[in-house]
Formats: sequence, structure tokens, C-alpha cells
Amino acid sequence: MKKLYVTILCVILVGFLGYNAIYFKKLSEVSKPGSTSAFDFTAYADSLYYQGIMKSSVPIPLSQLMDNYDHNVDSAFAKYGNRLGIGNTAFFMVSDSGKVLDKTEEGFKVQASDGSILYLQTKFLFGNAIRDASKLVKLTDFKNNKEFNKVSEALNTLIREKVLPKQSGEVQKGSNIWFRGAIKLSKKSKLEQIIYPIEIKSGKALK
Repeated sequence: MKKLYVTILCVILVGFLGYNAIYFKKLSEVSKPGSTSAFDFTAYADSLYYQGIMKSSVPIPLSQLMDNYDHNVDSAFAKYGNRLGIGNTAFFMVSDSGKVLDKTEEGFKVQASDGSILYLQTKFLFGNAIRDASKLVKLTDFKNNKEFNKVSEALNTLIREKVLPKQSGEVQKGSNIWFRGAIKLSKKSKLEQIIYPIEIKSGKALK
């Protein structure tokens, strides 16, 4: 009987050590912010964009968001927005279609599906709009604000330099487009509608 107990104990111990060996191996394969090894923000941004934002971020139609905003701004912010800390502004992931009224070095002036005028900012992608609108990145996942902001820098660079140039190259004045991206709204007053796009799809130009 004693021998049986010893055998069972050994099996449990081997299983426990094996489980932990696998667990720590998996952790060692991922270099996390704040660890002793260098964290690859470029690779993280690539994964965040292609495996996270593009697959899991569901945008709200822009016209629907603005209708909610006009009727109950607090409800719109709580249901669709994302903000860090206390404040009157939040970021939203939206989508819409429209006609390109003008193309500049900074982006596109677009007449949206509801007739409103908005701007797609494709050149000056800075700040935390896209990161925060995605709702996929938390400050608590990182050691400090500096690392947290580096995620935005890497993500913005990826979209600005690699994603959008391929998608918007053929977009011209008169083109029909569909897009999704981040927008910043304020509870106090309506801001100019500037979209920081994460994706642009173009159709045939209107004659």
C-alpha cells in the first residue's frame, strides 16, 4: 500500500513539473513589456493590427453613432466609446461609405453616406486614436505610459506607411469608397469629423 502511495505521488509530481515546464516555455517565447529582454513593438503592432483590430474590432456605422450622439451623448459614449480616465472626449471605431470630393497630400475630403462632410487623415497619423478606439490595448498591460504610447507609435507607423498607401493609391477625386477608422468625439461640442482610417476600399469613380 505504501509503495502504491509513493507511485501515485511520483506521477502527480511529474505531471506538475511537466505542466509548469510547458507553461514557462510558452511565457519565454513571448517577450513582454517590462521584461529583461527587448520588446518588439513593431511585431506587436503588426499582430495587433492584423490579428486583433482587423478581425475583432466591429465598427459602428458613423451615421448611427452620430444619431445616438445627438439623442443621448452619455449613452453613446458608454455603449460605443473608449476613453482612458476621466474626461469629456472618447474614441470610437466607425465605418461609412461616401464620395471623395478632394484628394490632398494629407488625405481625403469625403461626402459621407448621410451627406455630411468629413476628412480621412492618411498622412498625419499620430496620437492614440486608433489604439484606444480598438479597445484591445490596456494601460495595465504595460509597465508605464512610455511603453503604452510606443504601441500607438508603432501601430500608426504600420498603418500610415504600409497599409494605407496600398489601399488608397488608386483613390481619386470622384471615387466611391468604403472605410473604417477611429474618430474622436467630445461631450461638450461637436468636433470637426476627422477619421483616422485603418482600412479604405475604393470603387469606380463617379462621372
